[in-house]
Amino acid sequence: MKAMLNKLINKTSIRFQLFITVASGIVLLLAALIYASTWVSDQQVRKLLVEQGKQVSANLASNSQLALLYDSVENAEHAIKSTLAFPGVSGVHIYKADATLFYCSDKDKKGHNHRMHASDVVGLTAPKIFSENRNRWKFIAPVSTRAHDQAIQEQLFSEQANEDEDIIGYVVITSSKGSLKSIDKGILFSNFSIAFIIGLLLLLILQKTMQRLTQPLYSIANIMKKTEQGEYQSQVNTDGPHEIHTIARAYNRMISALTERDEQLRKQNIHLEKQAIHDHLTGLLNRSGFEPGLQIAIDECKTMDAHHALCYMDLDRFKIVNDSCGHNAGDELLKNISTIFKKHIREGSDLLARVGGDEFALILKNCSIEKAQSIGDKICEDIKNYRFNWDDKTFFIGVSIGIIALDENTGKIADVTSRVDSACYAAKASGRGQVYVLDSMADEPSDINNETNIARQIIDQLENNMFRLLCQLISSLKENNKTGQLFEIKLQMLNNDGEALSTEKFQAAAERYGLMARIDHWLIANTLKQLHQHADKTHTNNLYMIGICATSLNDENFIRFIDEQLQTFRIKPGCICFEITETTTINNIDKASRFIKQVHDLGCSVALDDFVSNSSSFAHVHQMDIDYLKIHGDFFKDLTKNPVNHVMTKSINEIAHILDIKTVAEHVDDPASLEEVTALGIDYAQGKAIIEPVLLTECLKHNVAGKM
Repeated sequence: MKAMLNKLINKTSIRFQLFITVASGIVLLLAALIYASTWVSDQQVRKLLVEQGKQVSANLASNSQLALLYDSVENAEHAIKSTLAFPGVSGVHIYKADATLFYCSDKDKKGHNHRMHASDVVGLTAPKIFSENRNRWKFIAPVSTRAHDQAIQEQLFSEQANEDEDIIGYVVITSSKGSLKSIDKGILFSNFSIAFIIGLLLLLILQKTMQRLTQPLYSIANIMKKTEQGEYQSQVNTDGPHEIHTIARAYNRMISALTERDEQLRKQNIHLEKQAIHDHLTGLLNRSGFEPGLQIAIDECKTMDAHHALCYMDLDRFKIVNDSCGHNAGDELLKNISTIFKKHIREGSDLLARVGGDEFALILKNCSIEKAQSIGDKICEDIKNYRFNWDDKTFFIGVSIGIIALDENTGKIADVTSRVDSACYAAKASGRGQVYVLDSMADEPSDINNETNIARQIIDQLENNMFRLLCQLISSLKENNKTGQLFEIKLQMLNNDGEALSTEKFQAAAERYGLMARIDHWLIANTLKQLHQHADKTHTNNLYMIGICATSLNDENFIRFIDEQLQTFRIKPGCICFEITETTTINNIDKASRFIKQVHDLGCSVALDDFVSNSSSFAHVHQMDIDYLKIHGDFFKDLTKNPVNHVMTKSINEIAHILDIKTVAEHVDDPASLEEVTALGIDYAQGKAIIEPVLLTECLKHNVAGKM
């Protein structure tokens, strides 16, 4: 229980704890005051009502003298009637001296014991409470022969009566406590209302007081937080209670000491920095000066639980300025760009350096990765809006920024620079002029570098038209097929050693760095260009299948691009078929259906690639109006030995034909599989058993003659 209480106290603010403590005291105090005030008022009212009851009983006793002396019922009725008219009186009884009932009010006649015990009136000389319960009092008073008026006494009695014979009877009055209870409730309600209003006012005053007392603490905490992030403030306001004043003065002394120490360090290192670790052109740190600062930042993350961000910035289109206007223009541009970078850093905290020709590095101290990305976006925007003018020429510059987080898991400088360099290239690969955050340690730097290198080559080959277009014949398996031939266009990439890169590595790098859409554009444009260049040697009924990715499927302008290319190269739409994979269509069923309709509207056809049958596959196929169905190559690896694959392939082919869709068997690599595929009635087949892919230019040269 104690541990739980301590945990609760440590997790709540001082303001809340003070408010709850004082508020609880106020509530308890007001509750005690309500109880005490109500109890005192109750006693006073009770005393007043008892005295009132005694007085009424005394008056009745006085009015009952004649009734008892003369045994007169009429006098008794008159006395009782006047008494019953008094508020609170509910019953009246008149007894003789021997304690027998002489007369009572009508409602008390039935069931009443007409005699009381003589012991009840022994020594009774004045009105008193006869009995009491929670609902009523009974007052008793003696009826004496002594009158209050001495003249009446002398008229009634010729001789002075004996004191022992003064009492001739007794009267008993029953009085209700209802008025007491009603008054008590009124008093309690009044006391509670007053206490509630007072308590509410006190709580409001308390809340304002707590806020005034604790606000300086929160102000100091906010300033300390900024100090933690490297934004030093020389002085803190010391106004406030004594404790606040003490804390503020201590903080000011600490800041003064830190400022003085930083100033001393700057003075000691200024000469060395200027000569050895600064870039002479921009005045920024160079690589030699930046790396020690990076090592310090890494050490801070490991020993002080700090969190920094490292940014690597590479200018876009800088080479154009340097080549067209000379190095002087390039130097001036670098100085101007450095000035823009400086606007986004905190002096004395962040580290900005020029680490290469047009490459810059930035350490954002005590900065989250989200904040770093926001700063990077602002830098990209400023550079994008900047215009460099030189010799009546205007240049548009951009910057690509890679960002990684520096924390307790950060490795050596070599690993850090490798990762941030990869992030920067990823930003370039994604379209340039943007920020790429690499915040996961899941990938090893070697893997990232490998994909990054491939991404660099992809960009280079896209910009320099270095990709190779291959063409693979898709052979018709029908003897009576009078249409032209089918071909699949494939993209081949050669690495720096001139070796063909595997499709898996090529696509993995392209997808990771968002290059697939750019590749699709290049593939379509260059395929149509080569078809146009060899139009005189190409059969008009041939069909060329071009695969596209999911990213292009999501591009609203992609159909417009296809239409523009068809018109530019004057290619008949009926000669082009676009392939989309089954996975792509299932994940984007609505967009895929819309794309297929738009392609058909252009006059092109559509093939569904890598088809694998499941419970919903054909429902989607029927919905999307596919022209060709390319059955996944895994079915044909052991078609002659695997009866399951044989049956599934047969059923896919039969259902496709029912839907009026032509089928293509992919990766048919041996004669036995080709023979079996032919026997199953599949329309087309492609693979090593037919022909290996060849360059598109070679395919077009040796194709059937005819104009497109």
